[in-house]
Amino acid sequence: MIEETSVPPPGRDRGRTTSADPAARGRLVLAERVVEKVAAQCASEIADVGGRSRGFLGLGRQGDPSSRPRVTAELTGGVASLSLELGVRYPASIEETTQRLREELRHRVAGLTGVEVRQIDIRVGYLHQGASAEERTLR
Repeated sequence: MIEETSVPPPGRDRGRTTSADPAARGRLVLAERVVEKVAAQCASEIADVGGRSRGFLGLGRQGDPSSRPRVTAELTGGVASLSLELGVRYPASIEETTQRLREELRHRVAGLTGVEVRQIDIRVGYLHQGASAEERTLR
């Protein structure tokens, strides 16, 4: 959600900043949902990390390496706490994968949203195999 508290007057100065004071230009307010979406996309771009398929009414959910992990965020001022539920590709190291994920989330979420990420809780709900059964039998 974006809120602007001051709008430049109509006329020829419309595209120019009239004040050097950031408080006079307005403010930006991010909804928690925005931070959740950004974090989920960043997490899905990490190798060996996947989410779950939605299923119907929550029934029949399955591990899906191409889905985004489920993320919830709590914002307090400019600081976020994230909770993720995800799957890790087997035989990748869970410890190394989650450590790489934490580092990447802290860096990318802060860079894209301006919100500092202080806490990241990760729940690995399943392991998914790297290759399908058909691919394994063909080798």
